[in-house]
Amino acid sequence: MRHGADDVAEVDEVDAQAEPDKRFVLRSKKGITLLIVAVVVVIALVLSIVYLVRANADDGPDAVAVTVPVALSDVDLPSGSSIGVVLTSGGDTTEGSQWNQAAQGAVVAQQRLELGGNDVTFMTENDAGSSEGSAEAVQNLIDQGVAGIIYASSGNHVADGLAVAEDAEVPVILPYEAAGEDATNQWSLALGDDEAATTLAAEVGNYERPLHINAGAPLPDEVAVSDEVEFTGETDTTAFGEEMALRTGSDPFENGAYTGGGEDEQSPAPVAENPADVVVVSGHPVLQARAVFALQAGNVSVPVVLTQDAVSPSFDQALLEQGGTVSSSLRTVGASWDDGAALGRSGQSRAMSAFLTANRQIADNESLQNLTEDAPLAESAAVTDVRSHDAVLALSNALSDAGNTDPANVAESLSELELAAGDGIAGPQLDFANAQAMTSDATVLHASSQQLGLRPTVGEYSDVLVWISQPEEN
Repeated sequence: MRHGADDVAEVDEVDAQAEPDKRFVLRSKKGITLLIVAVVVVIALVLSIVYLVRANADDGPDAVAVTVPVALSDVDLPSGSSIGVVLTSGGDTTEGSQWNQAAQGAVVAQQRLELGGNDVTFMTENDAGSSEGSAEAVQNLIDQGVAGIIYASSGNHVADGLAVAEDAEVPVILPYEAAGEDATNQWSLALGDDEAATTLAAEVGNYERPLHINAGAPLPDEVAVSDEVEFTGETDTTAFGEEMALRTGSDPFENGAYTGGGEDEQSPAPVAENPADVVVVSGHPVLQARAVFALQAGNVSVPVVLTQDAVSPSFDQALLEQGGTVSSSLRTVGASWDDGAALGRSGQSRAMSAFLTANRQIADNESLQNLTEDAPLAESAAVTDVRSHDAVLALSNALSDAGNTDPANVAESLSELELAAGDGIAGPQLDFANAQAMTSDATVLHASSQQLGLRPTVGEYSDVLVWISQPEEN
């Protein structure tokens, strides 16, 4: 600022030599006025910068290295460490099957630990999406002597298996299902049911006349809608899409501009008075995808809000198989689990980058098998998920802290565990003092078709849909 004042003084001095005293006075006053304005602008700019920095500052120091290594060597696993994994395989709409490919992130964690000098063995069981299968799968893992279990499925059927694990005092981490209120030695990396319901209700509450498409699952009680229709695997998607377009005020026949029919063929007119202004879809993600395709084919233009299972790989795969497209009108609820987190500057961004780097490297190893050893891991590399990866790291840290493979000791160590990006996890921070271990708040996620190029494309699978967190309001 001193330099600016000197410049003004020099200009005034030249003017004084060239002009009469009166002009000198006028120019001096004008120079002082400009100087004052400049000072005010600079002060305002500085205050704005300070405000923005404070508004966007982290709650605490980000104690993460500039780069997070692919190899993870900070744990010391006891000899003979084994972790059980329960998956759901079955038909494309079998309860819990939507997480089968996402759960392959566990193998990425296993390989990173191996690169760091630690060996952990996986024992894998399929619960087939049934209560009986759930109990049998968990019991089989207990009989094989696993130190803990990652239950990589979701839905009501998992309750029987969780009860078996609780009776045996074997710790369980649920990457994709909320933990029970009264359960012991069970932790979730997913959103809590209440938190997910509240966030979904708030998003739907931004609209006046929500229309609910029930594709096999009810909405939480907190979510208020004006009307509801059913959608099943047998629904005629063409007729359904046309009906939904009319009910949302669009014309399914003329790209949104209704022209009406002729004398011999009258087409129904779109709802002109109080049409639905948002569509909410619930159900298995494959059925959600089919419903979304019907909406797109029918030229529905209002926003579409999906329940949280839409973040599973099954949703976008089914949508593309139907012939649908990823649209920015799609949104759901979740947390910072997707690849977009790697694009920032935070500790999680660097940890996510390390996870994705490891995932790409592993995809090049054609001999490496998936959890069920029936296909190369590379086939799932486009959709492996950080929550299954982080669940493995959590149990590995608990094993390291316990110093042995006794499930009771591992459970005790796990209950005292806190993990952040510096520990190698790629998702939000975890605190296992709470059954809902994920510390991040739920947020609205928006669909993006932007190709980030952070994952390999293997066969028919690629990162065609990225869920982007909604910016926080100050």
